[in-house]
Amino acid sequence: RGGEVAFYFAERAREFQEVARREALDAARAMVNAKRCVLVLTGDTVDLHGVTAAEAVVIVDEILEEGGWGASKPLKIITGRGAHSANQTSVLKPAVRRALEGAGWVVGAWDAGLSVRGRR
Repeated sequence: RGGEVAFYFAERAREFQEVARREALDAARAMVNAKRCVLVLTGDTVDLHGVTAAEAVVIVDEILEEGGWGASKPLKIITGRGAHSANQTSVLKPAVRRALEGAGWVVGAWDAGLSVRGRR
């Protein structure tokens, strides 16, 4: 009987953890979209400051799905230089770059971010 109780609570904990993850992603998505609307009139720049690497990958993927990105209209992604990260090393930039290149995007890098210039 003790195993059943433990299993029940472990399952409930997993459910709550998934809900919390989804809500955190929704909040991160809203924050990035708000910055996109307020800070950049052209909509071709995404500022990922304040989101986790996992959230950043999902958000950038969603934005790229909107379409229209290419050599003549690149998407600029601000990841930051990592000044607030451990060892002053960017966490977002390598994670997002790896995901984008793995999905077949042409990715360039600059000091504090990336640019996506279409698919290979």
